[in-house]
Amino acid sequence: MQGSLSFTDEKQEFPPEDLPLLSAQCRLPRLEGACRFNRYYDAYRRAFFTYCRKVLLPMAQAAYALASEQGGAIPAWQITLDTTVTLEQFPLLSLYTDTAECLDGKRTVLRRADTWDLSADAPVPAGALFPAGVHWRRALLREVSRQIRRQIADGVSLYHPDWRRRLYADFSAERIYLTPESLCLYYQMYAIAPAVEGVPVFRVPYDEELGPRLPLSGA
Repeated sequence: MQGSLSFTDEKQEFPPEDLPLLSAQCRLPRLEGACRFNRYYDAYRRAFFTYCRKVLLPMAQAAYALASEQGGAIPAWQITLDTTVTLEQFPLLSLYTDTAECLDGKRTVLRRADTWDLSADAPVPAGALFPAGVHWRRALLREVSRQIRRQIADGVSLYHPDWRRRLYADFSAERIYLTPESLCLYYQMYAIAPAVEGVPVFRVPYDEELGPRLPLSGA
């Protein structure tokens, strides 16, 4: 099954009447004929706007009340959910979404990644990206540790002093996406590095024998 990939854009303002305090916009994928894929991102869209309405809006209203009382600036908060496709090589489709909140001038980003087998309309588990018998979690963490040590030595990136502990404690097999050249493992903003580093991403080139591979594409 290979349908046409498109994107749906939706914008809402909260509250929807006179003085919106929060602007929310999302852009999520849709795939023709992929029922499970579309249900997944439809639920994601609903959860996003529910979060805006039930969590962020009360916070914005409280900030507005405080600003009105103290004569401060009226809050104009923004949140966006955007999609980046990193690999589209049938039957594989890999992508990530970034939810970026800009509240009172402070910007935070939360990333979420998915890789799909479009022929089965199902997600691809991380273990399927490695040859059988490879201790892939250990291999990934070892490679990420090597890259961080090199970046620190070269003075090109900053990490928390206890990054080694955080690296293992915050590892998640769900934070993986694919490109044509490599597997990408990322950590959330603030997890192992200060905010200036954004979302740290570590690229591990494909290796059919010992490392990550494109298991369904024959690459």
